Amino acid sequence: MDDQNPQVGSDEARLDALFMAYREACPDREPGADFMPQLWQKIEARDRVSTVFGRLARNLVTAALALSVLLGLAVSLSSHVAPLPSQSYVEVLAEDHARQSLDYFEPAEIVPAADQR
Repeated sequence: MDDQNPQVGSDEARLDALFMAYREACPDREPGADFMPQLWQKIEARDRVSTVFGRLARNLVTAALALSVLLGLAVSLSSHVAPLPSQSYVEVLAEDHARQSLDYFEPAEIVPAADQR
């Protein structure tokens, strides 16, 4: 089976070399007396960053809610109620159709034949 793929050995050797270089670059840390306190300090430092963003997000949501309520009140108080038309919907449409159909007519001018010469 090794005869079919001659690069298997070289790939494994390269992978072993990579793992060896990684172990040398990042040695295992020996847990000491201050290992857990340092670990918790790192966790709490990350938690503080997320707490700052959480507070900022809550403040922005509160401001957006307050602004939308104020704008809703402003719109509802400033808008005046338009009077309802005394005509029915069908009558209004018929009147509008009559107005639109007048746009297609042009006044005709009649010139007597005697004036054309």
